[in-house]
Order: sequence, then C-alpha cells, then structure tokens
Amino acid sequence: MGNRETEAHPLIEKVSAFPQMPGVYLMRAADSEVIYIGKAKKLRSRVRSYFNGQDDRLQVGFLMQRVADIEMIVTETENQAFILERDLIAKYKPRYNIRLKDDKTYLSIRLDRSVPWPRLELVRRREDDDAEYFGPYSFSHELRSLLDSVKRAVPLRSCADAVFYNRTRPCLEYQIKRCCGPCCLEVDRKQYEEYLDQAVALLQGKADWLVKDLTKKMEKASAELRFEDAATIRDRIETLQTTKTAHDLISLKGDDKDVFALYREETLAALAVLRVRGGRISESKNFLLQDLHVSDAEVLESGISQFYMGDREVPAEIVVPLEFENLSLVAEALTTRRGARVEIATAQRGVRYRLSQLAHVNAQQHFISSYGKEERYQSIAKALAKTAKLRQVPRRIECVDISNLQGSDIVGALVSFFDGEPDKARYRKYKMKGRDLPDDFASIFEVVSRRLERAKEEDTLPDLLIIDGGPGQLSKAIEARDALGIQLDIIALAKMRTMRDPYSPTVQSSNERIYIADAAEPIELDAQAELTKFLQRVRDEAHRFVITFHRTKRAGRVLRSVLDEIPGIGPERRQRLLRYFGSVAMIARADGAEVARVGRMPRSLADKLQRTLSSRQQGPKGSP
Repeated sequence: MGNRETEAHPLIEKVSAFPQMPGVYLMRAADSEVIYIGKAKKLRSRVRSYFNGQDDRLQVGFLMQRVADIEMIVTETENQAFILERDLIAKYKPRYNIRLKDDKTYLSIRLDRSVPWPRLELVRRREDDDAEYFGPYSFSHELRSLLDSVKRAVPLRSCADAVFYNRTRPCLEYQIKRCCGPCCLEVDRKQYEEYLDQAVALLQGKADWLVKDLTKKMEKASAELRFEDAATIRDRIETLQTTKTAHDLISLKGDDKDVFALYREETLAALAVLRVRGGRISESKNFLLQDLHVSDAEVLESGISQFYMGDREVPAEIVVPLEFENLSLVAEALTTRRGARVEIATAQRGVRYRLSQLAHVNAQQHFISSYGKEERYQSIAKALAKTAKLRQVPRRIECVDISNLQGSDIVGALVSFFDGEPDKARYRKYKMKGRDLPDDFASIFEVVSRRLERAKEEDTLPDLLIIDGGPGQLSKAIEARDALGIQLDIIALAKMRTMRDPYSPTVQSSNERIYIADAAEPIELDAQAELTKFLQRVRDEAHRFVITFHRTKRAGRVLRSVLDEIPGIGPERRQRLLRYFGSVAMIARADGAEVARVGRMPRSLADKLQRTLSSRQQGPKGSP
C-alpha cells in the first residue's frame, strides 16, 4: 500500500493510539465478522505495519481492502498473547488465518496431592479432579526448562508409577541429588510435603521467597554443625539464584471469572470486561459511554446488570475495581439466574489484582483509541467551564507563574495550551522592571498587565487565564485586567495544602482549590477527576518553565557580577579560567602566575582580578 492510501485509511488514527504492549488484534469486516486474528509483542508497531507498507506479504493488500474495524486485547506477556491468539482462532475461525496447526492442546503441569508420593506430570488435558494444574505453556522448550530448574532446586520424584513401584535401589536422580528417593528409602512425609510447597512456589514465580526460606534453614543447619545438609541447601540456593522462572499463568485452578474495569475522563468512559475461562483469557468486551453525570459506582452497577441481560453466561466469580451500594443485591440476582452462587469481589492482591490491572489497561487503551484528543479535551473543557462558572468553554488557556530567590532575580513566565496541548510558540518570559523586593502580588500585576496589553493590541486574548496562587494573586490579576478594560475569565489555582497541629499528631490536608472572582469560598477539586489532573498539568508546566528561566538568569548574573565587571576580563578569558579552575573561589586562591598563564593576561591584570575576587568573598567591612 502506498503512503497516500495509508494516510487516507480511516483506521490509521485509531491504530496510532494502540499501546506498545503485547496482545492480540482482531480485524473485522463491515458486517462485524472476524476475518483475521494476530498476536504482537508491540501492538501499535505490528498493526501499523499493515498500513505503512512494511508488511509485504501478498495477502495483506487483499485483506486490508476488507477490514472495517480493528479491535485489540492487551495481555501481560507475549506468551499469553500466543495462547489467546490460538484460542480466538479456534473460536472465530477467521477466513484469512492459515490454520495448519494440529488440534492438540498446550502442555500443562499437573500435581495430584492425593497419591502417596506426588510428582509433577506433563498433561495436555485438564481433568475435572482435585489436582492442581499450572499452565498452559505455549512453548514446550520453555516448560521443560522450567521443570528442569524445579528438579535441580527441589528433590521430588519424577519417575512414572510403573518405575517407581518396581525400584529396589535409588536411581541416578537420587545420586545427583535431584530426588530424595521415596521409592526405596525412608523419607519423612512432612518433609516431602514441604518439598511440594516449594515446587509450587517456584511454578508461581516465588523464587525470592523460597531463597529466603532456604537461607534460614542453611544457617540453622550450619549452627547445628550439620555441614553436609548446609552444603546441600547452599547448592539449591545457588540454583535458584541463577534460574529465572517466567510466570505467565492467569489462574492456577482453571476457574472461570469476569473482570470489570472502568476508565473515565469527566463525562466520557470506557467499560472493559475481561473474560477468563478455564484459567485463560478467552476474550475482552469493550463498551463506550458518553454524557455521564453519575458516579463511577453507579456506572459500574448499571454496567454489570446490563452486561448479563439476555443469554450471556454468568460465571461463578465477578471481579470489580470498587464496591458499590447494591453489590449484594446484584450478586443475589445473578445467583438466582445462574442457579449457583455468584461472588462479586474487589481486587486486592494476587490473581484478581493482576487481572483487574490488565482489564484497566484494556479499558484505558480502548478509551484512547476510540475517543480523539479533541473529543476528550472537550469533555474536560466543559467540566472546567461549569466548575469555574466561565462565560465560554475555553480552547486557549494561559497560565502565569512567578519565581524569585529571597527577592533576587524576580521573573515571571506564561505558558499557553490550545485544545489541551502545549503551544510552545506562545510561551513568554518576563523580567520584572526595577524590582528587587519579593512581592508576588506586584509581580503578578505587572506580568498580567504586560501580557494583556500586548494581547489587546494583537487581538490574541486567551479564553481563560490561570494564576498560580490564591485570592491575593487573583485580585491583582483582575485589577490589571480591569485597568485595561478587557473582558476575560481569570481564575487562581492553589496547590494542595498540608497543615500540622503542633499539639497533635493529626495532619490535615486539602485538595487543589480554584478561586474565582466574587466567590467567598474556593472551589475544592476532586483529586481523581481528569479536570484536576489537567489543571495540575498546566500549572506544573508553568512552574517548570518559570523555574528554568529563573535558574538561567540567576546563573548568568552570578558569573557576570564577579568576572564580567572587571575590565580586561572578556568572555573568552572568563571561559578559559572557569574551565581550568572550576570556580571563582579557586581562581581567587590560585597562584597569580598560574592565573596569568591560564587567562593569557598580564600579571598585573591577574593580581587585580584576584584582589577583586578576594574582597567580594570577604564581603563589605563590618559584615559578619
């Protein structure tokens, strides 16, 4: 496909918002039929290759003529994407996927603790029994490498029952300390159970915990003078520390659950439902919500109720990101419909938490890929206009900040945002005119006056001006505006405050606050709202810009005040001296002849320079 066709394709903008994360993409035709499924280590790069001509397979051009939409499911690892791709191909049977693979299932690890001496078995099918299953694993070589690591670290039996029950003496595995020999030797049952727990910990990726546990046992054995046992444990620890066991499991029990996640920016939201079946991700359902004026809890409650309408399967467990008022009632209703108990739980840790985070990523990425930047900013801008009682929904927003160090080098700066994005061409810097005392109010008045006077002449007034500060700073900005006879919305944004009671350990804090004209009390902002995050972003950018300007000005003043004021010390000599000596103080303490040589100057000028520097460092007479 040529560049012109790439630019014109309606899906290119949506694909550009895909994350650089592992996952699976589904291509759909105009009638919503899934016609192709693929996996990717980096979703955005892989899918974009279909549009920019990097994928030169013959069938790509033919395929892209039929693609009307592309969906994605984000996974934690490439391994999970590999498994999910296979499952989805088996489910949808896309016409353009080449299905030359056999129908065998992937390998899993089975552990049946009900037998006398359990072992880790490789199986392809999960049975409905009481055994524990780990996996599935998409690559057999990775699985066998994992099992080999477990065998070297934990001495469990590995032979089949036919061999195990016919042994008369321990085999080579026992000799090389990879088996404790329960076939022929007396092995403590409790100790063997402990080995099983350690093997499970390794399969779950908890090698660090096992290393700590074994370290304690090694130290104990050494203290009891059981040096041979201590050496054996030491070897197992070294094996664990040099072995990396990748853990890509979703659920060890092979259970079914649906995981809900909500990503929201003001009145726009995306609801994602990650469906896990048999311990593996089976699909992801995503829904867009607009014009929301209710809480997240209400959105979630309504979303769950509507999701299971009709004939959609209800699993035994539903994971939600937060609790809502009628959680127990919704669970009871779903239990009645399913005919068996349904648990709705929040995610705190473990598998539930991992799945909840993964579902949140899917919701966020679906939101970003579905809503354009302009649409998302419009939602924030409308919320800002409503909250701050503005005359219009702002497109261009400017923010003013002041910086000084104990009253010296007072500077101001202004940053500009258009439709939610920085417009750096309109950033401005201001040096205060003839002011050495730290007066933020007067500085705000000067900066706002200069900015608005220029804007009035050039007809470049913003829609909203934000002042970093409180009611005092806001009052001065409004005074400057009114003096010029301009109509302009101005608000002040005050930082979060933390107040400590000297007579109590209690710490009181308040959220970010907006001050508006003619309002007795400030408007406290929701810390989690996207509006708050946007205003913080604007204020932080203004702060960064003014601080950078202030540091540059102060650094230049320090150098100029000491060296540039001395006749005969020009920029080249100053640069040579500072590069060689490193600082003004070192120049003052150096040998005069060396200063003259480095600065390529007469000795008399070098002596004069050192006398001047020494007097500056000592300060005026009478000073402490």
